[in-house]
Amino acid sequence: MNGNLIFPSVTTAGLDSSYNVYSMIDTLHINPTVKNEDEYEFYWTTYSTAINLIGGIVPKQDTIATTKLLNFPVTLNPAEYILMFNVKNRQTGVVDIIKRPLNVSSLNMNGWYLLKDNAGKTDFDYIYPNGRINNWIATYNNGKSLEGLPIKAVFSPSFKTGITSTDLFNAFAVISDQDAAIYRIDNGKKVMGFDSMFFTMPSVKKPQNIFQPKSNTELVVINNNQAYDMVKGSLFGIMGTNSYKVSAIGTVGAALLLFDENMHSIICQSGYNYSTLPSSGTLLKNMNANLKWITCYPDATRQAAYALFKQTDGTGLLFKLNSGYGYLFGYQSPIINTIDTIPANHGIMTAEVIAGNHDADYIYYAKGNHIFQTNIASIPENLQLSLPEGEQVTCMQHIKYPEPDTNVSSTTDYLAVASYANGHYKVWLYTISTTGTIRSLAKPNFEGEGKVVCINYVQGTSGSRVY
Repeated sequence: MNGNLIFPSVTTAGLDSSYNVYSMIDTLHINPTVKNEDEYEFYWTTYSTAINLIGGIVPKQDTIATTKLLNFPVTLNPAEYILMFNVKNRQTGVVDIIKRPLNVSSLNMNGWYLLKDNAGKTDFDYIYPNGRINNWIATYNNGKSLEGLPIKAVFSPSFKTGITSTDLFNAFAVISDQDAAIYRIDNGKKVMGFDSMFFTMPSVKKPQNIFQPKSNTELVVINNNQAYDMVKGSLFGIMGTNSYKVSAIGTVGAALLLFDENMHSIICQSGYNYSTLPSSGTLLKNMNANLKWITCYPDATRQAAYALFKQTDGTGLLFKLNSGYGYLFGYQSPIINTIDTIPANHGIMTAEVIAGNHDADYIYYAKGNHIFQTNIASIPENLQLSLPEGEQVTCMQHIKYPEPDTNVSSTTDYLAVASYANGHYKVWLYTISTTGTIRSLAKPNFEGEGKVVCINYVQGTSGSRVY
């Protein structure tokens, strides 16, 4: 008897040479023809090419259909895959495999994310070059937005859900006044919620601020006036001491610059440690004032922070600080660059929104629908522009992408301003002159439903920083 059995080959048609789809958007529809198809069973599988093939062995595959006709709503994470059409002979059990490259992309990697109040809940409107996704969080998470009113969202690169995980992805860390969550950007999915992100669950659930430090391996959240630090891949742990009452107002320098409401002092946070300022920062300790606003531009070209305090008599103190590591920890001095005393009747002291300038010592502030400019040299009150009557400014950020650095040119450079009236938002992307003047626009760039409180820009594998 001849042991060399010869099985007839499978004849198929109707498959493209490769496939390109968008995750969470497209449905992969393929209806191949197979000669003598009644003789076969069919199933479709995929595997990621990011997995190393050892000894030529195909890795574990995910089955996405068990019929000849493929109608697959694409839920795969964006990556390159091999799509496999498996044709099994009913009589012999032999499986013929037809492979095709499958490239799964994401619409989520190039555009503007507008964090907004969505009917009392927190969500994004996402604006990309050829369209938009309203209520982005709900769209990707079974209709569920984040509970509570929005506070802030930060772009958090190289996130992972386990210390040893090699699956690194970009994420948004989002907080509201009632909840917090981490969302994977490429597929929009929630990967961590407040109830699962702490080593020890806080007794009070009150998120107040969230920071992406200069070190991309960490994330810091303020909850109920306590700071918690996370090494990505693990969970948030409380800092080494509970004696500080950490303000909701803070910023990112070489270390985090926070304000202790018990001692009325600026403190630093790095890793799981707090530190007080060196002797050159004595004026920022035991102050007879409360912190009203602080921001920082910690890139190598500036390393400047600005802090506005309101004293008990209503006057203000505006500091420009050196925010480099050496200044914050006493290896260089002075930490305080300049101090201005602000009259109590100066508009910035009652401003609803304040923003800095990445490039120079200009500060912008809004009162109602009016936007003003001042500077640390002479503290003027220069009216820059007025939005339509009835509009209330709710957010103002100088967004530069890529983040300024030595020998880096920014391709996106706007003072992003959001306003609100009658349940409707408008977002204006203003350019700024070298003298800090805001160039007016005839109409807003984006409009939608809700109230915008924070703006992020994402391009490819990076995003803008929110300080």
